[in-house]
Amino acid sequence: ELCVMACDIFVSVDFAPVRMLARNADMGVTQVVLQGMGQAFLSVGLPCFLVISTVVATWQLEDHYGLALLGVAAVAGSGFQGSIASYGALANNAHKIVHLTTYHNMTRHRANICAQLGTACSHGGKVVTAVCAFFSTTMVAVTLLAQKWTSIGGDYKNVVGSILSEWSTAGILLGVVGTFMFSANTLMSCINMAKILMKYCKENPNVDRVARLPFPQMHIKPLKILTAFGTVKSMRMVFSPLINTLCTPVIGGLFLGAKGLLFLINGSNAACLCVSLFLINCGSSWDSAKKFVMLGLLKDDEGQPVGPDDPLFAHLKVGQQIGGALEDTTGPACNNFVKFVAVFAFVTEKLYDPTPENTWTWGFVAMVCSLMLVVFAKFGLTLTLTLVASILRRRQKRQQFEEGMDEDGEHDFEHQADQE
Repeated sequence: ELCVMACDIFVSVDFAPVRMLARNADMGVTQVVLQGMGQAFLSVGLPCFLVISTVVATWQLEDHYGLALLGVAAVAGSGFQGSIASYGALANNAHKIVHLTTYHNMTRHRANICAQLGTACSHGGKVVTAVCAFFSTTMVAVTLLAQKWTSIGGDYKNVVGSILSEWSTAGILLGVVGTFMFSANTLMSCINMAKILMKYCKENPNVDRVARLPFPQMHIKPLKILTAFGTVKSMRMVFSPLINTLCTPVIGGLFLGAKGLLFLINGSNAACLCVSLFLINCGSSWDSAKKFVMLGLLKDDEGQPVGPDDPLFAHLKVGQQIGGALEDTTGPACNNFVKFVAVFAFVTEKLYDPTPENTWTWGFVAMVCSLMLVVFAKFGLTLTLTLVASILRRRQKRQQFEEGMDEDGEHDFEHQADQE
């Protein structure tokens, strides 16, 4: 909760950073982007200080009682995160439903306020997820240390000296690089998904609104078609980040040994916490600044509210579009990445020796296999899905022809009458 409160200072319309971002938006899109990123960098400091203080304090407790408390806190935070994040999603969905179904000004204004509260709750849930992921990964890293050194007859509580070697340095760097590679992977998946959806909307007339139906029924069928298409395509985009996640601990363990793998997990853990908080706060600050103007809270020099017709609102919308992929996809995904890396490293710990003299050659095999999987996910899977979709489309057209239905799924009585 303290971390949420610390981040809320930089993303809430009640505090100065978001208001400054909204006021300075008249200086152009560049000012909006740079100021939002700068404030997001600054917002990482206090939450990380709180996390560091918590970890140091728990390590001082006897045996592993403090680490057990961290594990309990991470599990307890999952329910807290789920509840507030769910409310945020419901509030934002209700806001979209209101704007699709009514033009009543007061109803839309109340929906806007509800959406602002939902955005704050959703942001709080994402911050809790990042902090819980850090604590959970810390627990798994210590468990991996105990498991590996106990299995070779050592005392993991007295691991000193040799573990601080070239393998540890390389492990920390590889953990940070793996985090950035995963972030780039997820962000590129978002960009590719946007391109696919835009191309599909331009080429497929079925996603246009049905002009013969009243509002909002005219949008129901196109939205169903677009949702079904987007669901299938987005599931295909999952494979590349997933391969990235699986290969990071395997390649690190084979090339650097268990010593390097431990530091890889800790390096990824620290990098994911900072990157996740930065991306989440960055996107949320742009979104809150846009809502600050949309709600009429920004005043000009004469005391009049600045509305959505002002050019600065368009600048803030660009920032929100950039931040959407950061706060909703890449930022939260980093938390799942580091947890999966830690757990997969723990599950496969028997594959790695303390040092990589006997395993580094297998690292090249793992790299080749990962590249083959990426190629298959990018090209082979696309061809497979295209073939399956073509078969299903032909089967659907044949069924419609046999039942005397047109392309919209309605009975074609005129065509039947002409044939008779």
